[in-house]
Amino acid sequence: MLPVAEIYTVAAAGYSLIWLLCGGGFFGAVVIFVVAKMLGR
Repeated sequence: MLPVAEIYTVAAAGYSLIWLLCGGGFFGAVVIFVVAKMLGR
């Protein structure tokens, strides 16, 4: 079982990866990653 913090990190990275795959920029992916991490803590 993963600790809760790791689950949120993986989820945040997943949202960023989806953003990049859909043609979003790198900066947008970083912003999404940071926001998702903040929401998850």
